[in-house]
Amino acid sequence: MKLIEDLRHLFIHQIKDRYDSETQQVEVLQQLKTKVHSIHLKRVLENCEHHAQKHLTSLDNLFSELQENGVGDICECSLGVITEMEKIIERSVNPVVTDMAILSAVKQLHSNDLSGYHLILMYAHQVHDETIIEALEQMLKNERDLDVLLDETIHSIIEKEAVYIL
Repeated sequence: MKLIEDLRHLFIHQIKDRYDSETQQVEVLQQLKTKVHSIHLKRVLENCEHHAQKHLTSLDNLFSELQENGVGDICECSLGVITEMEKIIERSVNPVVTDMAILSAVKQLHSNDLSGYHLILMYAHQVHDETIIEALEQMLKNERDLDVLLDETIHSIIEKEAVYIL
């Protein structure tokens, strides 16, 4: 494990963390599309997967520009959220509960991405050029847009099921 000696090392570590998180998300989103019951939620997951794949490409480009490779530690935060979601899905006997467990986990993953990209962008303003900043700003914008979509989807499912909750 490489030592983190300065802010540039921390910056690179956090970009690698985002890279691993996006990689984990692409893998799990492909699997989850077969487990969801709502057609709308399936489309939302496809949208999330598309953005995660775009972010991986953008991060690959950043690594090239920074003359770094994308190999780093496992993003334990994403792994933990995914593991917890899988446990809930295994125990769920209600399709709506399954969909909400999936949606809740995806929302948590994107919340982690939002804060991660925001922090990386703050570092980038101090230590890097406009090309990197523009790419990070676009990824952060994508995450914000996805966050709104996820919130709207959560509210929609809860409203439809509110009769059964109470």
